[in-house]
Amino acid sequence: MITLNWEEIKNLADRKTTLLTKTRVPFQVVAASEETITVRVRSGEEHTISRVNLEKAVHILQAGVAINGPKDYRDQVADDRPAYAWAILHELGYLK
Repeated sequence: MITLNWEEIKNLADRKTTLLTKTRVPFQVVAASEETITVRVRSGEEHTISRVNLEKAVHILQAGVAINGPKDYRDQVADDRPAYAWAILHELGYLK
């Protein structure tokens, strides 16, 4: 059974990791609480992504449903910063 490793998420935040969306737009993971992860986008704005939705995505993937990009994340998981959520899951190896 695949589960979301929240410690890996926290490590991304601790390192202030810069990632790229599927369309190669950079963003930075800046914080993680027990319920959310916070990302900072190019404009300097910060947005949160729900842990519950990231866990739901991993559960869906485990069931064999493909999440090929942010649109699939939005349609099958939640409209919760799908470009950034997808990129985080991709970086951590949950998506190919």
